[in-house]
Amino acid sequence: MSGIVLGFDDSPASRAAMQWAGRQALLTEVEVRVVYVVSSVAEWELAAIQIDPIPMRQEFERRLRGDWSAPLRELGVRYHTHVTVGRVADGLMHAAQEISADIIVVGMTTHGALAQLVGSSTMRALDGHAVRPVVAVPAGWSLRT
Repeated sequence: MSGIVLGFDDSPASRAAMQWAGRQALLTEVEVRVVYVVSSVAEWELAAIQIDPIPMRQEFERRLRGDWSAPLRELGVRYHTHVTVGRVADGLMHAAQEISADIIVVGMTTHGALAQLVGSSTMRALDGHAVRPVVAVPAGWSLRT
């Protein structure tokens, strides 16, 4: 394996996916790229009411580097964080191409993939266009030692 891309949004499902990705990274000795995708629609809406979206993005970056990625640090996993703007599926696929990742990992809620919280088309886009496997980790999954 050359790397893992993890879609993250600090939901219970994405936290479970982080644990799974971290464990897989340790087993395969690869790096994890933790990607938070800010919806371009949300940014357009903020801009429409004249609110600068940059501080919001900076806060996501700070949290992603800090407490959100703490489980990977605790496991001793090599990782990088990245905040991007756009469609979730596009952001994850682009990150996977950038690092030649072997898999894309997302959390899965009781209603389906985590990405469906952002838009139901995300998993369909990943399923239909991802050129690498997509692993959907259930929200209740946890490391068992």
